[in-house]
Amino acid sequence: MTASDCKLTNSWISKVDLQLIGQQVGTPVFIYSQEQILKNIGRIKDAADAAGLGSRVELYVPFFPNSNPHVLKPFQELGVGILLQLPSEYRLLRKFGFDKFIVSPGHVSDEEISFWDRAGHPTFLSSLDEISHSLRTEAPSISVRIDSLESGKPGIKLSELESLADLLARHGRELDCLEVYCGSGNSLDDMVAIIEKMFTIFQTHFPNAKSINFAGGHGFVYEKWDEAEKHFDWGQYFQALRETADRMGIPEHVAFLFEPARDVLADTGALLLSVERNVITNSVGSLVVTDGSRMLMPSAQLRDRRHNVVFLDEDMREIPSGYDTKSVQAALRGRSILRHDYILPGEYPVPEGVDSRSHMLILDVGAYCATQHMEFLNIPPAAEVLVDTAGSTHLITARGDDLDKWRHLLDEQQPVKR
Repeated sequence: MTASDCKLTNSWISKVDLQLIGQQVGTPVFIYSQEQILKNIGRIKDAADAAGLGSRVELYVPFFPNSNPHVLKPFQELGVGILLQLPSEYRLLRKFGFDKFIVSPGHVSDEEISFWDRAGHPTFLSSLDEISHSLRTEAPSISVRIDSLESGKPGIKLSELESLADLLARHGRELDCLEVYCGSGNSLDDMVAIIEKMFTIFQTHFPNAKSINFAGGHGFVYEKWDEAEKHFDWGQYFQALRETADRMGIPEHVAFLFEPARDVLADTGALLLSVERNVITNSVGSLVVTDGSRMLMPSAQLRDRRHNVVFLDEDMREIPSGYDTKSVQAALRGRSILRHDYILPGEYPVPEGVDSRSHMLILDVGAYCATQHMEFLNIPPAAEVLVDTAGSTHLITARGDDLDKWRHLLDEQQPVKR
């Protein structure tokens, strides 16, 4: 096998003891790299420094794309915050020592707004009514989420910005921070085009705001193998941000917040599965049957996302694949009887030699995968493993047992009394 045949040669997963994980933890199992998380954060921070924005850029990675505190633990030492949506997330993360947060909760009750006001973290409210409540209760700070796409997403609409500015003025308050939702998975050109629009909102309506939250939406290319091609080009983006801020006269004290999710988390994870049978070929097509399920990471089918795949032999060595190797196009089947239980959409080339002793790796599953596990079909959640910077392996989520997904069924009925 030549280096060109090996897809994993330059990947962090090539240095992981997959045999150990397979033997001691079993499959399916999500595997995460602490080293890759540090590398991805470093890439963004270096780009900000190079553009002269290092002191003004603050990162807040959303919790929900990978809601495992063990995976995100390095953020505490890196000064990276967490974006929250729910009070339960806040309580869990406080238990694990996290203390740097922003909150973007969607539309919420007055009671929940008061909860976040007491917690004291910037909370991006999404309607004039919610902001009115915070103003009446004299909340310590006021931040808003603006839906620049005029979509169905929570957020102040562009047509409401003048009303919002008037509301703040009547209460003698200034906006602390404005967050602008601009969609997800955007290209570099898309994100650069949005910068001037955001600065215009700032200058026109809220020129005294202390910070601007550019939120997320920075694209990640799942179909690429090369790391440089997968990731968002922060170097060019921050340079464009710097130049536009200077040209439009954005004050130097205004901080810039970002909520990168896929770009930080996606390639920090891989899903290891076992192949259950030799390739099955029938009148409909060919199948690779695994012990996985679309229920483990439904976002792939939902978003029609084709993650890269590698097959391994019984010793966890990569099985060669490429233009000069014999292969068959096959769908990747899950373990259930459900007609549509395919882990990934479409067919994939399966190299000769894949059989019931083989394994399969699905790459770039660190975001929007394990955290979206569905209870349908009673598929128990997969185990999760973290590989630290020294190469040591740690179990961070136990595999669900056979009864794990039975809705927390009680052994006996319990009367409900006043």
